[in-house]
Amino acid sequence: MYIILIGDELLEGFTQEKNLFLISNFLKKFKKRLPSKAIILRDNKQEISKAIKDILKENPKIIITTGGIGPTEDDLTIESIANALNLKLIKTEFQTNVEKYKFVIEGFELVYNPKGKAPAQIGYYNNTLFIILPGVPYEIEGFLNETKIKEILLSELEEGDEFLIVKTNGIYETQLREILLPYYDKLGFFGYLPRNDGVYLKFKGNREKLRKIRNFLSELLKDYIWGYNEDRIEELVGNFLKERNLKIAVAESFTGGKVSSLITSVPGSSKYFKGSIIAYTKEIKEKILNIKAKNIYSKECVIEMAENVKRLFNSDIGISTSGVAGPDKDDNTDVGTCFFGISYKENYAFKFQFSGDRVNIIEKGAYFLLFKLYQIIQMPTA
Repeated sequence: MYIILIGDELLEGFTQEKNLFLISNFLKKFKKRLPSKAIILRDNKQEISKAIKDILKENPKIIITTGGIGPTEDDLTIESIANALNLKLIKTEFQTNVEKYKFVIEGFELVYNPKGKAPAQIGYYNNTLFIILPGVPYEIEGFLNETKIKEILLSELEEGDEFLIVKTNGIYETQLREILLPYYDKLGFFGYLPRNDGVYLKFKGNREKLRKIRNFLSELLKDYIWGYNEDRIEELVGNFLKERNLKIAVAESFTGGKVSSLITSVPGSSKYFKGSIIAYTKEIKEKILNIKAKNIYSKECVIEMAENVKRLFNSDIGISTSGVAGPDKDDNTDVGTCFFGISYKENYAFKFQFSGDRVNIIEKGAYFLLFKLYQIIQMPTA
């Protein structure tokens, strides 16, 4: 299967490409074979036609295109494909106010757009199934989930490998590799996927193989694994707090509200989230949170912040952040040096060094704190 992503804006950096991610995840959900290749093309009739002709020489089972089927002059995908296949465009009685949407490639079928206006087109050329989709991600989701395209696409695809994503935090990618290196033969080929919420390990294979890998790693990496596959740390934390009727409050400095944003992104978070304070300056830390620590970049400071925000909001748990997100060091503290406090039945403080730009350091810090919180609230004595 080939995916052709069409649009000048993708190559010029005006639009972030999301459709390959969306289509591949749709196929993974149904455990189907994933695309073998994907290319990005300009809105250029000659380039699109040539690419189609070249790909057809490989006798692909499926070609999916996204983008370039709108109402304007630079939307050239339909006529480019018709040209490549040497087929006519036929005017139909399709109900639309846009004249261009009434034309379908000879032998193909128009499919109503449940989320927008531009219809998709679907049809076979020799033994190749063509699925011609718009470029808007949520409209593609509509076609894949709410139209006949879903059944046709899934019926054409063979079963694919299953995936296991092991999600870790609190450890660098290089450190993970050192731990796993002696077991490479046992684990087989896998990938490292650094993310702001940690480092993922990606495995694929049959269900039994993945079960054994998961069981093995759950013990080997028990101090770092926080979830698998579709797990989100903010949801895991939220579900745990809700089940135990625990309330939480947050005091944030360098994360600037990101921790609170993650917590409240989960539906039902009002059942456990009491509120937060963004104590960004030393003055606010001292006046609002009554911090006595002289060094705001210290474990002593974040413990005070966590304790005092817990007391201020009358919550069961208080958590806090303080650090330097950059771009410049502050008070002789290097960029990426971050401190985290958790006050629950006991007090905990952590220091971690992050890399990346300002936005990445903020996100990594927020996820790291939720990871440490998830570890602590699951402890047998917690």
